[in-house]
Amino acid sequence: MKSAFALALLVLGAVSQHAQNMPDTVIRTTTRLVEVRVIAEDSRGNAVTNLRREEFQVQDNGKAQTITSFSFEEGGGLSGAANAGSAGRSRDEYAVILLDWLNPRYADRIVVRDAVNMLLRDFQPRQRVALYVLGRAPRFLHSFTSDPSELLDILALTDDEPEDPFDPAKPGQLDARMKTWVTLTVEERLRSFDVKILDTIGALEKITGILARLPGRKAIIWATNGFPIVLDERAVPGFGRGTVSYAQQVERLMQHLNRANVTLHTLDARGMRAEPVPFHPYGDIGTLQELASRTGGTAFSERNDLAAGMRQALEDGKTSYTLGFSVPLDAKAGLHEISLRTTRARLKLRYRRSYEIR
Repeated sequence: MKSAFALALLVLGAVSQHAQNMPDTVIRTTTRLVEVRVIAEDSRGNAVTNLRREEFQVQDNGKAQTITSFSFEEGGGLSGAANAGSAGRSRDEYAVILLDWLNPRYADRIVVRDAVNMLLRDFQPRQRVALYVLGRAPRFLHSFTSDPSELLDILALTDDEPEDPFDPAKPGQLDARMKTWVTLTVEERLRSFDVKILDTIGALEKITGILARLPGRKAIIWATNGFPIVLDERAVPGFGRGTVSYAQQVERLMQHLNRANVTLHTLDARGMRAEPVPFHPYGDIGTLQELASRTGGTAFSERNDLAAGMRQALEDGKTSYTLGFSVPLDAKAGLHEISLRTTRARLKLRYRRSYEIR
């Protein structure tokens, strides 16, 4: 068997090659105004609706900026002071419900499907909603529509492919001749992780590229178990002291999402667990929390009512603020970090954490 070091080099080489082949979405703009949608919540998660412009502070790469536009939106309508730059803002809203057939276990995929069915039967989203399946590549199911019945019809005709060949819960895996995750070699586990992680990131980038061409607010609602950003001995027993990091690929995904102003909401498909489970090849809650947090989205976990989590994601942002500031005259090309705070104590702000100058 190859050494852990050699295996790491092998997988890193695959990561590099795969990353080079992944499409890159280029968004160019001539505007010098950066708009940031902000959701303010109290310690109980309730929306705070009475904040004023002077109670917000914004920084671009650590430097304080003047808020040049400010508006408040509740229930789909603008109110409050809205200066040039935000008054003409589109109120169109789009959401992609992403069915993950690649990362979760077979049993969890059934739970996700049932949750989407329940949501679409009982709830009328204000957004136009599209359905995609996340497999080795994103699979389009239905274009954006305001009619949930259309989505229900196509969902009923959709199978659960592609299935994970190493999922022990998959029908047919009782055949003793077939390998399960437990019986895979270290190299096979590394390769399985590598393919899944890079295919997942690539699929999210492709969907983000589609959303980037649409006006207004955009969101991806992803019911999944996620993936680890770093592979080490904990993720792959027997790997030794080696590590393989996907931080660079995740950072690029964050840039795509924030550049396109897409909010990513994540829902842990595993639901509530009676006790902590050991690490296994089907997800990482830390990754889900990070992806949601850095785009201003919600991370729904340790709960079994996934349909409620999806509804929460669709209703998110119905009450929100939009702050605008001018790009600094001496701003350099590249990624700029956005930092927001409020002078009112004990409030949580959710917003995208970066923008990019090209």
